[in-house]
Amino acid sequence: MFRRIILPLLLLFVYSFAFSQFSIEKNTACIKDVNGSWHFTAYATNIVKVVYSPTAYLHNELLSDAVIVQPLQQTPKKIDHQTIALGNCIITLQNDTIYLGKDKQCILAGSFSNMEFSGFRFALHNNEKIFGGGERAIPLNRRGYRFNLYNNPWYGYSEGADNLNYSVPFITSSNKYALFFDNPAKGYLDIGKTNPNLLEYGICSGELNFYIITGNDYPEILQSYFRLTSTQPLPPRWAMGNFMSRFGYTSQQQAKDIYTQMQAEKVPFDAVIFDLFWFGDSIKHTLGNLDWVNKTKWPNPQQMIADLQKDGVKTILVTEPFILEGTKSYNSFKPFLAVDSMGKTFTLTDFYFGQGGLIDIFRTDAKNKFWTYYKKQMDIGVEGWWGDLGEPEKHPSTIYHNLQDLGYKRLFNADEVHNIYGHNWTKMLYQQFAKDYPNKRLFSLNRSGFAGTQRYSIFPWSGDVSRSWSGFRAQLPIMLGMSMSGVPYIHADAGGFAGGEGDKELYVRWLQFAQYTPIFRPHGTALFEADPNAFSFPSEIALIDTPYRKLAREVAVQRYKMLPYNYTLTYNQAAKAEPLVSPLYYYYGTDTTATNIGDEFMFGKNLLIAPVLEKAATNKQVYLPKGAWYALNNNSIIQGQQWIQQPVGLQQMPVFVKAGSIIPQLPDSLFISNTNNYTTKNIYWHYYASSEASEGYMYDDDGSSKNAIKTGKYEIISVKAIPQAKSVQFNFTSTGGNFNGKPAIRHFKMVLHGLTGKYNAYNHLGQKIMVTKDSDGNLTFNLTFTGNKANVVLKAE
Repeated sequence: MFRRIILPLLLLFVYSFAFSQFSIEKNTACIKDVNGSWHFTAYATNIVKVVYSPTAYLHNELLSDAVIVQPLQQTPKKIDHQTIALGNCIITLQNDTIYLGKDKQCILAGSFSNMEFSGFRFALHNNEKIFGGGERAIPLNRRGYRFNLYNNPWYGYSEGADNLNYSVPFITSSNKYALFFDNPAKGYLDIGKTNPNLLEYGICSGELNFYIITGNDYPEILQSYFRLTSTQPLPPRWAMGNFMSRFGYTSQQQAKDIYTQMQAEKVPFDAVIFDLFWFGDSIKHTLGNLDWVNKTKWPNPQQMIADLQKDGVKTILVTEPFILEGTKSYNSFKPFLAVDSMGKTFTLTDFYFGQGGLIDIFRTDAKNKFWTYYKKQMDIGVEGWWGDLGEPEKHPSTIYHNLQDLGYKRLFNADEVHNIYGHNWTKMLYQQFAKDYPNKRLFSLNRSGFAGTQRYSIFPWSGDVSRSWSGFRAQLPIMLGMSMSGVPYIHADAGGFAGGEGDKELYVRWLQFAQYTPIFRPHGTALFEADPNAFSFPSEIALIDTPYRKLAREVAVQRYKMLPYNYTLTYNQAAKAEPLVSPLYYYYGTDTTATNIGDEFMFGKNLLIAPVLEKAATNKQVYLPKGAWYALNNNSIIQGQQWIQQPVGLQQMPVFVKAGSIIPQLPDSLFISNTNNYTTKNIYWHYYASSEASEGYMYDDDGSSKNAIKTGKYEIISVKAIPQAKSVQFNFTSTGGNFNGKPAIRHFKMVLHGLTGKYNAYNHLGQKIMVTKDSDGNLTFNLTFTGNKANVVLKAE
């Protein structure tokens, strides 16, 4: 926070023009020169917005709604003729320069403008690292790269793909500050590519602004960004399970047959996702039907959906924002499509899927029209939605959009609004869904968005990745870069989407990785007779050859056993602004080795994941940060700040647990087919022994109520471990709270990793509790928990 700003922050230098002194405008400090004016506004004690308004700059509209908080209601305090205090930030004018911070160790910046872009330049310091910027298959440290701020589809991409579907102009520096450029227009970030010592931000239109966010560490900075733009709401619990999905199911019978195979193989899954064949017979010329038009292949979709519901399985349908000529809805949609510069409906003539138009998602009437098609399907039982091609995939600069309903009179060309098209689509779905289903959580897949889209319940995937080892490796920097850009639920088409060679080892390794990602969704091209020219490979676990099927099934089963822990991570994001996944540097920012590692990550605060990213690997070198760590598979304890070699047979992927962790899981013996059968009546608490006191907890609610946290209809059960020389005391507490499905009594089993020898256990009444060993040699004891405080002391004999 600015109360502790002693770090390099910002130096603004406006070439040859001298600044006048500060003036105060309400809660904003203003500096004017002959070229324009600079405005400084505090949004928190550690967040300041800077806006530059050049005199001759015409299109300075602020089209983004990313920031949802209001500025601090305090007038900047003038300290002397060249210094003011804004929040806890000190701004000083000196020698035609603006400094922030008492120590004046600042970052040089300048404004610029040319025929295409306007923007800012910032100085980069020696050894400074820059992270974030959205979806990029490049190293986590983006210094030395130039990339576009322009949501971009990239079919069959792999490592090195630097401009993908979801741009976020939010970057974090290793010098403990962040910059957020709140403008959705087409632009770029040049982070030392052209000039190694300069970071340049350029934009084609819109308000020239940036937010400065400071903090003591990466968590404080990211949480401050979430304070600006909001966290993601709780997902429906079923979203944390497995999905049956492919491109694509071509008939009701085919989907039913594969569904039956999944059940026969006892593969747990919570939803079936239907790609574009649900509204047409072919890939091309069908976008815009938005209904089950083929009664032969889909004779009774309502009954099919109802049958799935009986098994506790949800239905998800794909939609796209393009309406093609000749489709069922084209004529009625035509008045709601985007236009050309003369206001006439714009027709795409070179679009892969066919000739037609693009819904003008910025118009209220177009949103209402679009929603009627969603509502029709939800009325027959559809539970979730998949929005595809939302960049939009085809969006020439000669398309124009009407933003009159947002308060603007002129038309805006595509480049000015491109990056918030998908954002507004997701926002439309979220808001309309909330009106008709006010107490229900939305599941909305969409591969494109902008800063702030997370608060509209977006679950983005990483686009049409190649089904290759390089495509697989690309998912690490994509997922971690997006998570550090404030997009918490990024994930991939597990197994890969496009092309490939039918590599079953790759499939298993990808699923092993995906088990520890925010969303677990195997998906890929499996068109077969629908397109014989495309390589097809089944994405469903039940259809994979043995022995790979057994390994893949075990991954899905383990995903469900981890639900108590994983679901708690969703609470931590919604309520505490914590990421579900993070690079090692996030929690170990002072570890210079961890800062450079991009092929490992943290799943929550407790689990370190090291995916196997090479074919036929038998060993993997893994770095463990400071502290003690347990190898998940064999319970060996290893001291951190060192590299180790781990064996990685096909059934193994290195996973380590931080010492002191207390992790809730479902019982090993329990199999649930989907979250419809989920209950926390029986919980295994895995304690990984440490010499220091620690705490673990589990969040629980009914899994579906939108306002569970706000209304207090949830429960948090905490377990504290207090180790002594020859004993460990465990304290169990609950916050209480009533909700549907809450067990009146829970049965806990404590599984104690790392404790050897003989122990006796006693409850708070001094009564002895039986201590046994499980099949892995871990000490265990059982406890019946009613919600009242309970203590158990484990004493060495």
